[in-house]
Amino acid sequence: MGYQMLIDFHVALAFAVFALSVGLSVSAWRLRRDRVLPIGFWRWQAFMQILVLILAASGATLYVLNFRPKDPLHFLYGILALLTIGLERGLMPGRSLREVISQDYGRFHEVWIYFGLSIFLVLMFGRGITTGLWGF
Repeated sequence: MGYQMLIDFHVALAFAVFALSVGLSVSAWRLRRDRVLPIGFWRWQAFMQILVLILAASGATLYVLNFRPKDPLHFLYGILALLTIGLERGLMPGRSLREVISQDYGRFHEVWIYFGLSIFLVLMFGRGITTGLWGF
């Protein structure tokens, strides 16, 4: 009974994060002519990053409890999503990775970078959902 609730929570959170990453992708696309993203985007971005960490923690708990996805590639997609939100975190305004890239390359077009990262997350969450639920 309790395990099923954790599985349901993990699946529901995966769909929520997928929808949120689609929304962030659309938002970045609509702002593609700008060079800077509005403060609201950063708030939603930080919220999504927290949800991804909770998603990973629930997935790790399911793994420890011996519940496995139908396809082992599910783990790869989860790890790639975690690495991507770490990269996104480092590229947020005022972060050191952003400063290093700006100094090395000069131009930093955050809208296009976050659009690309958000699209990548849409793909990772979409594949995570399909491999976790249906095994393909």
